[in-house]
Amino acid sequence: MKLNRYLWSFFILFIIGGCENLEETYSDYTGNGTIRYLGKCKDLSVSPGWQRLIVKWTNPVDPAIDKIKVSWTLDGVTRDSLLEKGTTECSIRNLKNGTYEVSVQNVDKAGNCSLPVLDYKRPYTLEHENIISFTRLFDKHFWMKDRLVLFFGEWQKNIETASLNYYSGGELKEQKLDSVFITNNKYYLIPDKIDAETKVVINRSGRLAGCSDLIVFNPYELTRENKIYTPDFKQLLKEKYGQSEITETFINSITELEIDYDMNSFEDIMNLPNLKTLILGKNRYLNPEELNLYEDASQVSNLASSIFALNQVHEILDAKIQRYNKHYIPEGELSYIENLANPQIPDNLNYLNSANWTYSCSNNEHGEGIKALFDENSTEGWQPTRHQTALTYEITVDMQAPRTINGVQITQQVITSNYKKCIAQKIQIKTSMDQRNWQDATYVIENRLGNTSGETTIINFPIPQSARYLKFTVSDLAYNSFYYTVSLGKIKVF
Repeated sequence: MKLNRYLWSFFILFIIGGCENLEETYSDYTGNGTIRYLGKCKDLSVSPGWQRLIVKWTNPVDPAIDKIKVSWTLDGVTRDSLLEKGTTECSIRNLKNGTYEVSVQNVDKAGNCSLPVLDYKRPYTLEHENIISFTRLFDKHFWMKDRLVLFFGEWQKNIETASLNYYSGGELKEQKLDSVFITNNKYYLIPDKIDAETKVVINRSGRLAGCSDLIVFNPYELTRENKIYTPDFKQLLKEKYGQSEITETFINSITELEIDYDMNSFEDIMNLPNLKTLILGKNRYLNPEELNLYEDASQVSNLASSIFALNQVHEILDAKIQRYNKHYIPEGELSYIENLANPQIPDNLNYLNSANWTYSCSNNEHGEGIKALFDENSTEGWQPTRHQTALTYEITVDMQAPRTINGVQITQQVITSNYKKCIAQKIQIKTSMDQRNWQDATYVIENRLGNTSGETTIINFPIPQSARYLKFTVSDLAYNSFYYTVSLGKIKVF
């Protein structure tokens, strides 16, 4: 029993001693007293402004607060500002592009800080993509000698003010821009001549979603360089001149231009400063017997912009506009157009004799009858029986000996049925000496064909080519929702 008493007495003394030492142990870590944390802010919000961030928060009720510390960090560099207690909002100004870490802390008189509240935001600056992509108000512009044309876009509701500024006769002129003006002047020729070596700029101010500041954008200069071209026009220059990159030197060299097939717009003719003659539809040799059906076969989708462009090149560049048949422009729309009849196939083409040539088709089932394409004594063409899978056909011609070739003439079949929709629209032409190494005969892989009934297309090779073999490739077109086929009439080589 005495032993148990001794053990219990020792245990009680150990516990009491341990309790007394615990406070001393804490004091080793906390200093001379209990830690008291300052109340921290809450409801932090940071919103972007023009080269600034607007910071808002809610303060706690804590009499120990003496100051409020706002810090902002970018790329490892931190700056801060001490604000009077009770402040609930501040603006961090003169910021550069980047996403900032923003911190708000309360500070007591001893300099102790509360736990921070954090947020991350990026201010609007010149480098911000929303600033860069803010509407320029216009889609495209064209310099024509000392005149300037603008194609305006849609007016945006976030635009506050806008003006077009330029010098004419040594005087600074300003054209105020608003929704009414832009709507009424979608295609706009500045009425004054622009002074040489002076700038034309558009000034804009506006607002961005989530930004409370009115932003005054840098003036946008309408330069004479870096011209923009439509895909149609680029393709046209590639087909005719093999020009993949449109340089200023090349554009300045064009004095005559031929356009034959459908276009979205003629607007890019205003980018040709030395254009003297524009010829429309010259190379569409329509079937005279069906001329009344197809004399307006070539169309331009954006008629308004095209007529505007024709007017400007005629008036400013004094260019002559010639049109064969009734392509592109409604009859009587432009009095200065020189209207010409259906073009005649040249009579100076030396066609090669195809009497002993041999032919093969990549599709044996549907290639029957391809010889008729090259038989001058036959009135038949070639059209596979319609089928349910769209096919591509490679027609190879062996001329039996190397020949010098300058081009090919392709005539469509005369078709009066629903198969008109299956008249070939494009064709690939390749040449070879050995049937192993093939070269494109023209600047492009696919050549456009006039696809009206009985129409003839002449495809001139950029340079004469020596070859024994020719390869023509055409693809099926839809006859209806279920069947496909393609039609060709005659192919002559010259």
